[in-house]
Amino acid sequence: MLTNKTIIVGVTGGIAAYKACELVSRLKKLNADVWVVMTAAATKLVGPITLRTLSGNPVVTDLFADELSTLPVPHIALAQKADIIIIAPCTANIIGKIANGIADDALTTIVMASPAQKLIAPAMNAEMWRNPAVKKNVSWLESRDFVFIGPEEGKLACGSEDIGVMSKPRAIVKEATRLLPGSKTASAADLTGKKVLITAGGTREAIDPVRFIGNRSSGKMGYALAEAARQRGAEVTLVSGSTHLAAPEGITVIKVEDAKSMHEAVIANRAGQHIIIMAAAVADYRPTITFWQKLKKESETIKLELSKTVDILADLGRLKNGTYLVGFAAETNDHVENAKAKMSEKNLDLIIVNDASAIEQDSSEIKIIDKHGNVDEHPEQAKHQSANKILDKILSQIT
Repeated sequence: MLTNKTIIVGVTGGIAAYKACELVSRLKKLNADVWVVMTAAATKLVGPITLRTLSGNPVVTDLFADELSTLPVPHIALAQKADIIIIAPCTANIIGKIANGIADDALTTIVMASPAQKLIAPAMNAEMWRNPAVKKNVSWLESRDFVFIGPEEGKLACGSEDIGVMSKPRAIVKEATRLLPGSKTASAADLTGKKVLITAGGTREAIDPVRFIGNRSSGKMGYALAEAARQRGAEVTLVSGSTHLAAPEGITVIKVEDAKSMHEAVIANRAGQHIIIMAAAVADYRPTITFWQKLKKESETIKLELSKTVDILADLGRLKNGTYLVGFAAETNDHVENAKAKMSEKNLDLIIVNDASAIEQDSSEIKIIDKHGNVDEHPEQAKHQSANKILDKILSQIT
């Protein structure tokens, strides 16, 4: 299956380094030409000679090693040979180095010099994975088309059960095969010919010219879905409420302010859409009266009467006409039960539920529920990863 494919496997200094042996073995069984590049820390955890035996090629730990003397400018030669670079396990340190353009060892130098697709399988302590600096680095790399798989929940080296476990080698091989150029299983264009409308961000319901009722939605999930759908070949229309995110390239973006304008934009653009994903956090209530002049602070209290906003999702459920309709639910309790009730009430085909604490975060734990009541649970992962999991589920339902 992987005949004539050259794969570089980067191994870094995480306790999961031993799993690289199984990964290399699986790739070799598929007839790939595998080159292993190890950091100095990785060699303390698994012997290079083991990986050399499994791969059938010299293991790179030092770009100046004599055994690489037949390769002119070794890091460039290897970088240009690669069809894909897999780093498994990948530590927070290496993620940080790559994200910040640091190339001070064989692995980071080769990654920096290669135009090949990069697949990262993080493995680290849970608190390291949750560290804002790591999240920022992962988000930046994802925006540059690095693909992350995992980490997963499980038993960590420190003894706790939490997120941070490297994905299983067989899952990494499957993802690498999907990403390889020319792969029959590649999903890089599996949404080609599909029109997808996505909403994102929060709405702002005006009180007066300077004040509004809003929510803490950042728009990150909706924008991640839009970007992932575009990368997979879809024609994407993004109806965006309030957000500080930059508009993704190659996507039609319609900016809106409040629930009413979002409703108008969605209804006006719903015709011909194969998939509609309502990821926006639309306000449930708006001020009954909007003041056209700024309210002055004249009394200790003020009464503000609220009225329900238009229910965009319910209207779409009534007007589906063959469109696959996806909703979101941010809950604080009884997550699955509340999401299933919303799915039934709004006539949805799929609903994604997460805890409200994920709002504004770069990652979240999600549950995907289909109309048959099946629940797919996904541990905490970057929202770009979650976006592709959601699209995978949608495709499994419509194809």
